[in-house]
Amino acid sequence: MDRNPAQRTVGSLAMAAPFRSRELRVRPARRIDLLVHFAGAFDLVEGQAVGHAARIAYLGHAVAEGLGLTSEERARVLHVGLLHEAGAALHEDTSPDAGAWIAGRFGLDSQVAEAVRAVHERWDGRGGPVGMRSTDIPVEALCVSAAHWAAEYTDHIDHPLRARASLQRADESELAPLVGPDVADALRDVLRDDQTWLAVFSEDLPGLVARLGVGEGKPSRRRVEEATAAMGDVVDASFRERGRARRISALGRALAAHLGLADGVCETIAVAGHLLDIGQLGVPPHILDKPSILTVDEMELMRRHPGVGARMLERIPGFEDIAAWVEQHHERPDGRGYPEMLSDDEFPLPPRILGVADAYWALRALRPYRPAHGPEEALEILHAGAGRQFDADVLAVLPVALEAAQQAMGEDAGAAG
Repeated sequence: MDRNPAQRTVGSLAMAAPFRSRELRVRPARRIDLLVHFAGAFDLVEGQAVGHAARIAYLGHAVAEGLGLTSEERARVLHVGLLHEAGAALHEDTSPDAGAWIAGRFGLDSQVAEAVRAVHERWDGRGGPVGMRSTDIPVEALCVSAAHWAAEYTDHIDHPLRARASLQRADESELAPLVGPDVADALRDVLRDDQTWLAVFSEDLPGLVARLGVGEGKPSRRRVEEATAAMGDVVDASFRERGRARRISALGRALAAHLGLADGVCETIAVAGHLLDIGQLGVPPHILDKPSILTVDEMELMRRHPGVGARMLERIPGFEDIAAWVEQHHERPDGRGYPEMLSDDEFPLPPRILGVADAYWALRALRPYRPAHGPEEALEILHAGAGRQFDADVLAVLPVALEAAQQAMGEDAGAAG
């Protein structure tokens, strides 16, 4: 039963109490510790099951080891494998530079970007986008291309012995023209190794891939902030609303601070703000861009995105709270939200904060079905839903939090997305 506004205020203020003293901080990590999981979003864009890119990264690295490549080259193979189809996330940018831009956004070097551009080139010159051939193709791209060839025969199989049998029936005459004789031979050796098959079907494959990564320094919270901000930028670019995730993150942090939450909780909310819509990469673009009312089936697909994102994020060590908040940020105090229609007392404060930050910037943005709202109009719309759609206490500090977020970002927070 819905309570009156005064009761809701008492309830949400009481809900803040544990987050004012809770010892919660983002766990330090390296870039690859996160990227190996974020790559699951690129798998969804490619129409693959989550884990496809991690499998290719592992196999490509094994091929690179068989070729005797340096540790730096092997590290690049891992990153190229994880990002080999990332460019498809930028739906309207079909150029080979899309994936390279994403690699750069994650702070990877120009050699990784060049290899990502070249993953569809062929040793015999019949590939694309420019028809490179032979040793002109970066060796990292060839290792990943070889791994992709193997994955095409095994990705649809859920048991290592059946996968190995499937590859034994593959036509290997295509392999050398694709990647060259040396890489082809290295892949054959890799696929004869029992440990390879145990690894690529391991439930801890992302962890195995991450542990192969070298040269990224020690785990740090700064790396987490950089990597999650980069992933948010990629999601924004996919939906042509650049800067949105950074604004949500800054506003979420400011709202939490003005509600008196502990610094570690504020920091964790800011990280979650970058990742709220990562699951939308699994939603077909024609639904996201539809200018008219969604059908029941289309709405159901859209409403799955918080859960899809949460399933990816919950496998990252230390991201359990972040995953839960991402899944819950479309829930409502009146119990009419999604995906779980949580009741008021099941719906904690951090996702309430993130829901307000997300809704504010959604209202400020141009959408296919409506123009962008101005700042005052957006605030009026949000306050009209106080206590039902949005937490009344979070809305109470929204104006001052917007000012703080503007100052923190060093830009005009009133500019529409």
